[in-house]
Amino acid sequence: MKSKLHPKRLNQKSKLFPAVSAGILLLSMNVNVLANDADSIGNTSVNENSENTIERIVVTSDFGLRSPDNLASSVAVIGEQLLNLRQADHLEDIVGIVPNLNFSSGASRGKFIQIRGIGERSLFAEPINASVALVVDEINFSGLGGLGSLFDVQQVEVLSGPQSTGFGATGLAGIIKVVSNRASEDSEGYLQGSLAQYNTQRLSGAYSSQITEGVNARIALQQINSDGFVENIHLDRDDTNNINEFNAKLALDFAISDEIDIEFKFYHFDIDNGYDSFSLDNDNKTRSDEPGFDRTDTQAASVKYIQDLGEHSLSIALTTLNADLDYGYDEDWTFVGFHPDEYSSFDRYKREVSNQTLDLRYASLESENPWVVGFYYQQSEQDLQRIYTFASADFTSFYEPSSIAVYGEHSWQISEPLSITAGARYENFDADYIDSDGFVEVLDDSLFAGKLTASYALQKATFYTSVSRSYKAGGFNPDQRVEDKDRLFDPEYNWNYELGIKGNIDADNGITGGLSLTFFYMQREDAQVSDFSVRNRDDGSGAVEFIDVIGNADTGLNKGMEIQTNWQLTDSLSAVVNFGYLDASFGNYQLVDGSFVDKQLQAQAPKITFYTSTTYDITDDVSLVVEFEGKDRHRFSVGHDERAPFTAVFNSELNWQKGNILVQVWAKNIFDRELPTRGFGGFNNDPRDGYFPAKPYYQFGQERQIGVTATYRF
Repeated sequence: MKSKLHPKRLNQKSKLFPAVSAGILLLSMNVNVLANDADSIGNTSVNENSENTIERIVVTSDFGLRSPDNLASSVAVIGEQLLNLRQADHLEDIVGIVPNLNFSSGASRGKFIQIRGIGERSLFAEPINASVALVVDEINFSGLGGLGSLFDVQQVEVLSGPQSTGFGATGLAGIIKVVSNRASEDSEGYLQGSLAQYNTQRLSGAYSSQITEGVNARIALQQINSDGFVENIHLDRDDTNNINEFNAKLALDFAISDEIDIEFKFYHFDIDNGYDSFSLDNDNKTRSDEPGFDRTDTQAASVKYIQDLGEHSLSIALTTLNADLDYGYDEDWTFVGFHPDEYSSFDRYKREVSNQTLDLRYASLESENPWVVGFYYQQSEQDLQRIYTFASADFTSFYEPSSIAVYGEHSWQISEPLSITAGARYENFDADYIDSDGFVEVLDDSLFAGKLTASYALQKATFYTSVSRSYKAGGFNPDQRVEDKDRLFDPEYNWNYELGIKGNIDADNGITGGLSLTFFYMQREDAQVSDFSVRNRDDGSGAVEFIDVIGNADTGLNKGMEIQTNWQLTDSLSAVVNFGYLDASFGNYQLVDGSFVDKQLQAQAPKITFYTSTTYDITDDVSLVVEFEGKDRHRFSVGHDERAPFTAVFNSELNWQKGNILVQVWAKNIFDRELPTRGFGGFNNDPRDGYFPAKPYYQFGQERQIGVTATYRF
């Protein structure tokens, strides 16, 4: 019997404007709870039969295209409705929803994401391999978190825990996949506009239709402008940390025959954001005379060939990406003439990134014991030019990583309730590097990942357990000030053990809901630790300089739990409650300053994360949503002990819907809590203090903001 989850058999249905119900917005729960409402969310569906169509939520990043309740992993699928409710422009806007998910800012956006405490926190001159895979449809955007735009998106999938079997060296901690709305046969589209405080405007729209028989097309455009939340009191400007982004998507779907389908997608990102975030007094009032910037000009495209071969299927996906990145900041955070002991410098990083991939996959469509085998190839190039005030000449480097991998997965239905899945991936990773300082290095790593899962399905619950191993390639520290013994660091491996349950809740008092509970225990071998030291320059300018070093800690332990629930309390009242607990530490490691770490908490790993959302349908046309989210106190970095405070934030939204029109009045961070998104420590950048003693510096995120959004669908 053929699987009904083959890509060519997937259909998509959506209503114009369903009543907002937060109880069905977080789609990580048992699919049976959501089936009756899934068509209102616009997610991928499966046609069960001609008389009774049941919408199914499908995790597209899974080989088997399974629903969340059939996936032996901690997964959150965030649908289009919740993205609209959150006014989510970027991945940073949805991080608070998912347990044990965190981010740190880079420039005006949250570029760096951590899953269960693992993930990068910054990128400067050193080439860094990503720990969290970011995939947009078929294209790997890993390491380019600034491109995590969320417009015209069907769903966002977050798979927590090792995913190297499917995504190779970028799947050490997990993956985030953005699934765009597909080109449809029916003519439909929307126009959406937003106005909010801080001179924030957003205009977006999409249109999908059949061009000719067998050819469907969809185009989507979005422009976002905002002054940001920073005031530059020296330049008397309030837009030096602004947002200015134009994004476009084009999707074409060619049905060549009943058996062959070709999908083409094109993406364009034109980003010209400001970067002027840090102030000497930590008050969001900067004094920079040369405000920084974060610019990106990126084009990406994919072509996917899908052929139904009866009991088997063949897919071939080709992708290409070319990105010009330009990132710079005023290092002294002040202006010339600010203080007699001042220094003045600007640091700028210009990168040209190209990436091409081939993914060839052959699969069985047998529903009882499906399998898949595949071949993957990736070739990348990264050219860097660093222009720095205190450097005698520009620093340039050329980094060329590539990967060749084979992978496979097989599932067995042992009995009616018991199924087992095994998967493996072998990858050869190599990289060539050369820079203007004369450092040359060649890497060649053979890497292996595997997983074994077991699921036991009862009437209203599924129990599962899994063992998986993921990897991340090794690398090097090109800075000439790094000692020879610290130049190279080894690959990292991550063993993950999980035990979980997913199911329905049907109480006698009429309350229904869904539950997903996961316990995990991760052992990191040769954990890659990002450290840095700060020292005064030898030129007597008073300026400090940073030395970034990545090394291997002998031990790393990340353990905890993730709870995701949704509830239908009454006909008009629903709720979502999510909770994450994380205990993450590493040890047996020598820091750059020479001190030895026996055991230390990992950075960007809050012990507690939580999210609640309550929706009350006041009338058939009006609903009120209140969100409450937060995270525990946690370290910003390994190189210092400055910590982000405990934060708790309230958001709210009032929705009015009439026919094809939806109006949303919303407020973010209602009580105007300070939200540090990045922090530095271990130095003093203030000449008024004589650059002593060391003090913390923070970058802040979302301030209180009130706005209105109107959407018209046709």
